[in-house]
Amino acid sequence: MKLSLEQAGLDNTGTRPVTAQLQQMIDTLAAAGGGTLTIPPGIWLTGTLVLPSHFTLHLEAGACLRASPNVADYPADLTQSMAELSHMALLYARNQQQITLSGEGRVEGNAAAWFAPQADAQGYRQPAAQRPRLLVLEGCEQVRLCDITLADSPMWTAHLVSCKHIFIHRLTIDNDLALSNTDALDLDSCQFVHISDSYFSAADDGICLKTTRKAPALQQPTRHVVVNNCIIRSKSCAIKVGTETAADISHIVVSNCTIFESNRGIGLVSRDGGVFSQMSFSNILFDCRHGHPCHWGKADPVYLSARRRDPQVAAGQIQHITFSNLSGISEGAINLHSETAGDIHDVTFNGVQLQQVQGDAQEQGCFDVRPPCNPAKPSGMGLDNAYLVNPETGRAWGVEPYPGGLPALYADGVTGLVLRELNAVRPTPLPAGWHSQDVVIVNGK
Repeated sequence: MKLSLEQAGLDNTGTRPVTAQLQQMIDTLAAAGGGTLTIPPGIWLTGTLVLPSHFTLHLEAGACLRASPNVADYPADLTQSMAELSHMALLYARNQQQITLSGEGRVEGNAAAWFAPQADAQGYRQPAAQRPRLLVLEGCEQVRLCDITLADSPMWTAHLVSCKHIFIHRLTIDNDLALSNTDALDLDSCQFVHISDSYFSAADDGICLKTTRKAPALQQPTRHVVVNNCIIRSKSCAIKVGTETAADISHIVVSNCTIFESNRGIGLVSRDGGVFSQMSFSNILFDCRHGHPCHWGKADPVYLSARRRDPQVAAGQIQHITFSNLSGISEGAINLHSETAGDIHDVTFNGVQLQQVQGDAQEQGCFDVRPPCNPAKPSGMGLDNAYLVNPETGRAWGVEPYPGGLPALYADGVTGLVLRELNAVRPTPLPAGWHSQDVVIVNGK
């Protein structure tokens, strides 16, 4: 069955919400066993839409499904998963099958409506505590996101939770680079995922694999994820595993990707007990530059970190990780940091071409192990550990200078580290505050 808004006679100027009419058409398709709802050119203002099984939302070129700026248009307790303090979503499904978003149109989040107009002293535009993610799918199977654009999200853009058999192809996610915590794609306890030929640009993480704490029915490992031929820009971390790691993450393959204008390239950040293993990153080009100090990271092309978030919960180990054929420019260093020696082990770098350049950031030469670091809330999340400044150093908690200066690669507490063909091109003469050695290894072997 196919339905279209073209003959519905609804407002297509984005002036008045058409939520009820859209949901009625979706429900009609669901009652018929599924089908396609086509969105023609125009701006269609809407609140939450709940999607059924066997359903395709197809947005034609020139079509824009725009999120309402009115918080009352979003049920406050809709999702099982939580992002910051919010359970809201624009597009939502739970325990459904065969859901497709397709077409050359756009889903827009109206982000500016949910943030303060001016940045604070830390460079952060304060968001509304309650604001929607653009797409949340929980416990769904056979999900397809193809050709469509998701843009201007006020929160995590696409949050897929405990979903299986996900196919993402030629997806574009393009968010405002001034608005934090607007991750592009979050795969949370998802399995059997293929992502290809897509573009991600966000102020927060680009592609993020995680296992958040959630209801037992939804808790499962993240595994069997393939990412290839993607272009990613992030003011936080372009390709990230963690930091929320309540369950294991394994069997991850990332290849043939370009990372540009990013604060951190590849980050594996273990905090909550889940084990990272069997991951391969190959044929990656990177350009890593310092972002604003409020963003985690210091222009690290690669960052591996195993630290406790909760003092009572040991960090999960990071093991059997391979990096091959990485090449690019960075203002920072490859940084491997294990709070407990040996929690990061059996890591191989096979072919790295790193050109280190001098930038103008005041914190060049520092490393960053956030989160968690704030001693007032040692097990806190997000804002508790992101932006608070240590009065003794004038830097955020967790940001410290590299001992002896900035190297090309720094490893602390790592065992079984293998370096093959690491070629670092550094300024001559070395700037003040740079380490005389390319590679610095401490507390490991």
